[in-house]
Amino acid sequence: MSNFQLPQGFTPSSGPSGSHGAGNGGGNGGPSPEEREAAEARARQQEEMKRTMIAAMLEPAARERLSRISLTRPQLSAQVEDLLVRMGQQGQIRGQVTDEALKGLLEQVSNPPPSKNTTPAVSAGGRTKSLGGGITIQRKRDDSDSDEYDL
Repeated sequence: MSNFQLPQGFTPSSGPSGSHGAGNGGGNGGPSPEEREAAEARARQQEEMKRTMIAAMLEPAARERLSRISLTRPQLSAQVEDLLVRMGQQGQIRGQVTDEALKGLLEQVSNPPPSKNTTPAVSAGGRTKSLGGGITIQRKRDDSDSDEYDL
């Protein structure tokens, strides 16, 4: 079976394996330059398909927001893009994603579900205040903040 060759343009989906490189001196342990080039081409093609799919799913305002986020927080942008692609492939997205829906996805990805030990909204002495949405104000203790001084 070592003479079996794949049709031209067909690539195995299981990744690199030792069996298809054995006939052309693939004993060096690494992929041949042709295999590397083919893998890079597949990766570029998949990235282009992902970009096209996301562009088709998002409204212009949402697309603009995601592109601005990718400039400042590329990891968050990549997580949201992966989530959008998965949701699109599973048929969970109907129509185009609005800017408000994208905000919800961004919030969902950036703020994991709350843990069991939640922080109080206002702590002792009124020095810490939670405004919701992940915003917490914590004032520093200052000696002049003492209640001893009455005017």
